[in-house]
Amino acid sequence: METRYPNFWKTIDEYIAPMEQLHRKIWDSTYFMRNDDSLVFCEGYCHPRKGLWGKIIYYPREEGDVSIHGRPYECITKRLIDDEMIYITHPAQIARQCEIDPSLDRVRPPYAEYELEFPFEQFVGHFDCRKSLRIAMGHYPRIDAAARQVSEVLEVPIKRMGVTGSLAYGVYDPHDEDFDVVFFGTVEENRRVVERIYDITRDPSHQVIEYNKLWPMRFHHNGVLVCPFFVYSEWGEVPLKDFRVELIKEKIRATARVCEDRHAIYMPAFLQLDQLVVDGERRSPMPLIIYDGALRGDFKKGDEIRTSGMLVRVSQGREEFEAVLVNLYNQIRKVK
Repeated sequence: METRYPNFWKTIDEYIAPMEQLHRKIWDSTYFMRNDDSLVFCEGYCHPRKGLWGKIIYYPREEGDVSIHGRPYECITKRLIDDEMIYITHPAQIARQCEIDPSLDRVRPPYAEYELEFPFEQFVGHFDCRKSLRIAMGHYPRIDAAARQVSEVLEVPIKRMGVTGSLAYGVYDPHDEDFDVVFFGTVEENRRVVERIYDITRDPSHQVIEYNKLWPMRFHHNGVLVCPFFVYSEWGEVPLKDFRVELIKEKIRATARVCEDRHAIYMPAFLQLDQLVVDGERRSPMPLIIYDGALRGDFKKGDEIRTSGMLVRVSQGREEFEAVLVNLYNQIRKVK
């Protein structure tokens, strides 16, 4: 295939890093390339031994309608309909990935119901988001300007920034205003960045509304649509890592108030609930785990929520606690 797509391999070889260089702790929002050249997106901080939870975003296919450096790919998460990209449902995404590779169709824990398990041996490399930003800034003046403007307006040094999305593997579209930027920081450092974003989006002209939704952490700035992804720089601050989940009740109906949101901007979002009522019964305060990256930062302290998620028991080291688990965006909404 290399001789058929020389531009593809020239760019991929510049951006990709070998698996041997992968940090022993996998960071959220990282892209990987499989042996079949498909591109896999990895989320969260809890992964199988010798593997990871993720999803195929692009699969190489001659009939594909997405070009990545001149090579046709099928997009698993979106479909082009009447010149518009439409999101594919999570169950349909899982079904298509298992059709591509039936070995992926395995039993999954409740939090990873819409993720798949990929052994490390299936990958040829990964895309370090900070390395990708440095390369892209060197190649594309517009990306260089966007990174420096975001760094300045949010008061974040570029050394704490990276990129995810298509720019992670070198795809640059001069007509695409999206800038998927990754911020590495301690919980307090990232919190200050979020507060700065909230200050900016108090002006409605900077707010982002897409797919009939207001995205609270995204904002417009000088012609750039900034899409932030926050990553812990200190592994010790990650509240959910190497944990196990036992299902107590598969479907509940609950209402509650968010009383603590220190980890709301991450994937998974980890919040604390009080005023909790589960299936008509008042319960003691407990955590809420949101394992859907589309809901990063959607809920804040003081929000009243309604959910049809799950009740689970979480085990992490010697710690064990009950929690409400949501693994899909349509299982939770803010009512006030």
